[in-house]
Amino acid sequence: MPKRADPVERRQQVVAALYRVVDAEGLDAASLPRIARELQATTGLLQKYFRSKDELLLFAQDQLVEELTARVREVLGQEGSLQDRLHAALCAIALVDDPARARVWLAFTARAAANPVLLQRHVVGAREIRDLCRHVLEAAGRDGGEAVALAALVDGVTAQRALEPDVMTAEVARRVIAGYLARIWGE
Repeated sequence: MPKRADPVERRQQVVAALYRVVDAEGLDAASLPRIARELQATTGLLQKYFRSKDELLLFAQDQLVEELTARVREVLGQEGSLQDRLHAALCAIALVDDPARARVWLAFTARAAANPVLLQRHVVGAREIRDLCRHVLEAAGRDGGEAVALAALVDGVTAQRALEPDVMTAEVARRVIAGYLARIWGE
């Protein structure tokens, strides 16, 4: 870590280190001392930005949800058919091209099941993404209620991408999502 970093940049560096530790060793291993070692910094330096592991986890989960939501908004705002844009957005949500980040997402999701604060934040982020998908479906004259099924499909693809990336390859994940969308579009 550089000696004089912007506080926003420093927090991002800490989150990136957390993600690396979680991907390699799991969420339980992601203690402040372990993350500090990943950054080649001291625990005290980390505590200038995050007083506890829980505070860091909340911030990191918010960052992950913001990243995914921003990516979905970006993809949905591009040119192309609604079906193609929705496919690209769902692939982004499923972290098809980033199995390491999918493992981080899965770790946070599992932790949210037993942590009311993480669960609340997870639900808010998931609802926002479902709402975006519902709007696209409705704009295409499709049943907006399919957004719940799409979210379940994408969650499953993400979990499989995280746990069995050799089976749920990026290509297979794209085909699974495209196949479901083709059924919605009646193709």
